[in-house]
Amino acid sequence: MRVLVTGATGFIGRRLVDRLLAVGCEVAALARCEAHQLPPAVARLPADITVPDSLKVVERGFDCLYHLAALVTFDPRRRGELMHVNAAGTRNVLEMARTAGISRVVVVSSACTMGLSGSQDIVLEESAVAGPLQIAGNPYLASKLEAEKIAQGFAHDQGQRIVIVNPTTVYGPGDDTLNSGTLIRKVASSAWLPVPPGGSNVVDVDDVAEGIRLAAEKGASGKRYILGGENLPFADIFATVASVVGSRPHRVPLPRLFREPMAWAVGLAGRLTGNRFLSGQLLRELFSFKYYSSQRAAQELGWTRRYGFRESVGRAWQYYRSRQLI
Repeated sequence: MRVLVTGATGFIGRRLVDRLLAVGCEVAALARCEAHQLPPAVARLPADITVPDSLKVVERGFDCLYHLAALVTFDPRRRGELMHVNAAGTRNVLEMARTAGISRVVVVSSACTMGLSGSQDIVLEESAVAGPLQIAGNPYLASKLEAEKIAQGFAHDQGQRIVIVNPTTVYGPGDDTLNSGTLIRKVASSAWLPVPPGGSNVVDVDDVAEGIRLAAEKGASGKRYILGGENLPFADIFATVASVVGSRPHRVPLPRLFREPMAWAVGLAGRLTGNRFLSGQLLRELFSFKYYSSQRAAQELGWTRRYGFRESVGRAWQYYRSRQLI
């Protein structure tokens, strides 16, 4: 089976490539520059998803496309860039897939497009959609939601078989840019650790990679599939990370009345430093619950998780330390 991957050098994409090779696929990767970290068996196709003409390097003969390439930042000043890469880029990739006769496509989105809730008793499913205030405050979410709408439009209007998957917060080895690793580093290095009252769903990167592969094989066109693990309060997440990395920070619960003052301060810090993770909206989300159900993926894709959260953190920590990332 010949498969094409965008975003193959990213955190999830790199693990997906390994999984596809392991099951005997012939893998090619679209990349803007020479991707030295990819295995020698992977063919490199130089292209930029934001430049439609560059995608003409893709010839016919591929059985499946996995689209993971995306810009990840929560800086509200980069909303236009996010839309250009994540939304318009998805349109370009799907146009290319149609022209190249690729019969199956998996678009990797994010569970954040389902939104969040104010209660740990509310577990969101694929029918949920983020509210207008969440979309307005989170440009990354807005761009991924627009990409989903584009994908569903192609599936409906063009007759392409396009499946959408929505990973939750991903942990594990391979996180070279410290996405979830930012939290692990913070817990490992802090003497005092503020603990917000919300919670999140956490999942292992290799479980996500297998879910993406299964979506291409068994997913229904136009549908979304949440790929998530455990729903945990941040107090438990922080405690588990601290236990794994061997740190003992003093954990200070944050009252809900701190939400807006802290959101303002974090937003200001993000504007001053340019840090892509310092966002007032992201801070507000820490006071809410991003709890999701993966029942559809289990029932329709036959997807099961191999790793619990503690094991995922342990695998990530070992990876960071071996490469001196933390």
